[in-house]
Parts: sequence; structure tokens; C-alpha cells
Amino acid sequence: MFPEKFKALEEKIRLAAELVAHLKLQKTQLEREKEEAEKRLAEGEKRITELEGEIKRLQAERHPINPAIDPIFQPFTTRHGDLQDQTVHRLTETLGKEPNNVRALFELGTVYERQGMYDQAIEEYRKVLKINPDFVDAIEHLAFLLEKLNRDNEASPLWERILSLKKRD
Repeated sequence: MFPEKFKALEEKIRLAAELVAHLKLQKTQLEREKEEAEKRLAEGEKRITELEGEIKRLQAERHPINPAIDPIFQPFTTRHGDLQDQTVHRLTETLGKEPNNVRALFELGTVYERQGMYDQAIEEYRKVLKINPDFVDAIEHLAFLLEKLNRDNEASPLWERILSLKKRD
């Protein structure tokens, strides 16, 4: 009886050792890939900085033929985060003047959602639904977001609401 248990135990130890060796190999590969990714990221950031400098230099050199065209180039000279900040600012200004503007509330919710600010996004979508309970896009975004956060019990009634609204149409 003992020899069988020893053999089984030895086999488990051998398998565990193989697994450890395999995991160490994977860890080494992942560390190497991480180093390469960090190197590429640093190179990309350096290139972005160079291009931004080039854009500023070209902007300083060019003679504005038509200043009305400058806003067209703004998306190319503004970082993505800056654009989102500008969007949030514009939407909050609009909501300061029109607090029940469901379109602005919904857009603010989507910006927050894209930025990973899920609690704020949920709050904005719920504000929309207090004003307009049949705003399907807000219901869908809220349902998807709640599911993403594993809050299925809150999302489920929203899906039922969407189905009833779509049946109505």
C-alpha cells in the first residue's frame, strides 16, 4: 500500500515541478515582452513629443492665411485627454444653463464611461431617465455599464424596459 502511495506522491511532485518550470518560463517570456512593450511605449512617447514640437514650430512659422480655419486643425494639435476635458467643460456649461438637457446629460455620461468614471456615468444616465424614462440609448448604456460592473440584478429590469419600449415602437 505504501509503495503505491509513494509512487502517486512522486508523480504529483514530478508534475508540480514540471508546472513550476513551465510557469517560470512563461514568467520570463512575459517579463521580456513587458520590457519590449515599455521600450516601444517610450519610443512612441518620444515620437509624440517630437511631433508636437514640430507642429508648434510649423504653427509658429506659418502665416495665418485664414484664422477661421485654425479650429479645423485643433483636433490634430490637442491631445485626446484635453479634448475630453474640453467636452466635459462644454457639457457642464450647457447643463449649468439647461439642467434638464437630456442630450447633454447623456453625452456627459458617455464621456465619463469612456474615461472609466463609472459611478459618475451611472449618475448621469439616471438623471436622463428621471427626466425622460423612455430614452432608450440611456437605458442601454446604463444596462451595459451595470452588467460590466457585475450588477446584473440592477441591469435586468432595464433590459425588460428596453424590450417593452421596442415592442411599443
